[in-house]
Amino acid sequence: MAFITKSNAKRIISKIDKNRLGNQKGDVYKKPIYFLSQYENNYLLGMKTLFSDPELFIEEYYVPIKNEDTLRYVYEGGKPAYHDCIKCKRLNSDFRNFLIPIEIRKRGKAEVYKFRNWFESNTDLLDKPDVFTARLHMAFNVVVSPKEINRKNSGVEYKENLNLEELEKRINKHISEVGEYYKKANQEKKEVIKRFEKKTFLAYKEEAIRNNDTRYSDDAIKGFLKKYDEHFKKPVTELLIEYYKVKYNPELKFEGYLLEMLGFKACSACHR
Repeated sequence: MAFITKSNAKRIISKIDKNRLGNQKGDVYKKPIYFLSQYENNYLLGMKTLFSDPELFIEEYYVPIKNEDTLRYVYEGGKPAYHDCIKCKRLNSDFRNFLIPIEIRKRGKAEVYKFRNWFESNTDLLDKPDVFTARLHMAFNVVVSPKEINRKNSGVEYKENLNLEELEKRINKHISEVGEYYKKANQEKKEVIKRFEKKTFLAYKEEAIRNNDTRYSDDAIKGFLKKYDEHFKKPVTELLIEYYKVKYNPELKFEGYLLEMLGFKACSACHR
């Protein structure tokens, strides 16, 4: 078995081939969630498959990860790693990268590669900024040091370590809140909800809403749908994905060969 970080699990999720989702059969949850669109249901069923049957997920929905090198950072463009050991220091280490000075980027790809090689040979001087800056100036005639980028490790488990029962309580609470919100709405708002609750994607479109014969303007409907999406639909979707993960694969364990099919490479620090 092999392990990946939560952030890399999200990268897998983002690589679903939306054109291959189709109209799937199955339930996203133990009780009906009537405000989700067919596409949203299909997406969640794809997520459910990722954690319950990774081989089927790869076969049916996945586009392998291809990391584009933007030439902006010292470390980028390589494949994400999977780990043999859940205690691997790289699996549990924080993310650290460096933004390449814009003066070097403007000089082109060859100069960026040259800088990356130079940087690797001089990382031991990062704790001596004056010396590092002096050598940088000598090598590239640049006086601004690379900006450091730090992010906390995303971990290999759900950030709050919620169990299935707690996740179900939260999901059920959100579903109930949607029902209560509808009950308390006036008749005109109820009509908007019934007509558009499965079309919240319209909130993020620039074009006009087709056949808008309500008394509300397009901007008013889009503003309402955006709030409805952010307050109700997105939290439920995120909780359901965590629910699948905790239920089927809480430690984000996969077979190594499957992860290689997904576009990952073995970690050089812990891979046997």
